[in-house]
Amino acid sequence: MTLPSFLVGLFAGAIVDTSNRKWVILVSDAALAVLFASYALFTHNYWFLLAIAFLSSCVSQVFTPAESATIPNIVKKQELERANALFLFTGFGSVLLGYGLAGPVIQLFGGLEKYGDQSTFIIAAILTAIGFVLSSTLTLDSNGHRGFDPQLFSRTNKLTREVLHITRENIKILIPIIMLTLMQFCIGLMAILFIDFVKTYLRLPSTSTSYFLIIPLGFGLSIGVYLLNKLKEKVSKGYMIYLGALAFGLAMLFIGLGGYVTNSAGGIFFLRVITASGAVVAGISAVFIAVHSRTILQKNTPEKMLGRVFALVYASGSAVTPIPILLIALITEKVDVAIVFLVFGLIFALLAQAAKPVFLKNLS
Repeated sequence: MTLPSFLVGLFAGAIVDTSNRKWVILVSDAALAVLFASYALFTHNYWFLLAIAFLSSCVSQVFTPAESATIPNIVKKQELERANALFLFTGFGSVLLGYGLAGPVIQLFGGLEKYGDQSTFIIAAILTAIGFVLSSTLTLDSNGHRGFDPQLFSRTNKLTREVLHITRENIKILIPIIMLTLMQFCIGLMAILFIDFVKTYLRLPSTSTSYFLIIPLGFGLSIGVYLLNKLKEKVSKGYMIYLGALAFGLAMLFIGLGGYVTNSAGGIFFLRVITASGAVVAGISAVFIAVHSRTILQKNTPEKMLGRVFALVYASGSAVTPIPILLIALITEKVDVAIVFLVFGLIFALLAQAAKPVFLKNLS
């Protein structure tokens, strides 16, 4: 995922901004459907699987910013928060659903010894093909772009400089990109930390991580979407982003503090409740930060640059994805995982508090 973001991310946003976005989405959907089906043909060939995974990630680098840049074209400005909340909720919900159904589907088709692994990729290809059909019904303004711009690659350098310039100059674009990147980093950090924390402190197998992270996160997303609709007319976007960042830091902090309440069976139960609750709060925080950051980006970015700005968002997110893995591998050898939770939570909460005036001044 990281390598394609550097190799393709440079061109992905430019492709979205200089081409018909509906055309980009349809071609990407078709390519992904074929690539997913290809997984089923080469499940036992390591090099082919590696190549297919690389190509799938490259196509996703184009599809994802096209998808995000299209939302302002199909909903009214006052509906952007709700549309982005639905986008985030359904995206994460589909991951949860796939995570939960993968095992039963594999067993239904004979397990890994027969056709279980191939079946999941075939189903993914069929669902992506359905997405292609649904996307074909979209009515989008072509903005004068009929297809692929043959001069795209020669203009990429100029187009990239344009988006980097507007990002530096416009704080209403810069801050949301930073917050979305930080959010991806922190969710990745939590996921890695939870594996060790569940084994060491909750005294459960690492497979139980889904019960204390994935499911509570999904529940938190649901609550976050509900609260978003209730508070959007009463609380400014900047304040909601501040609350989300502060709550996320405090959730990690309390999970770390709770790691020391393990002296008895009652203590273990209490810690499990704290841990699951912390994941719920993290889910709520993710909604507050991600939805409002995306909405601010969509409202403050020139329409002709939306693809490049969201490509920058996803490239930044992909760039930080490996950092938690490398960081935790180095830190947890010498530092207890509960301390890591506590320190990172404290740092994030203090940063949120320090950035509060910036959020309120520039994002409200």
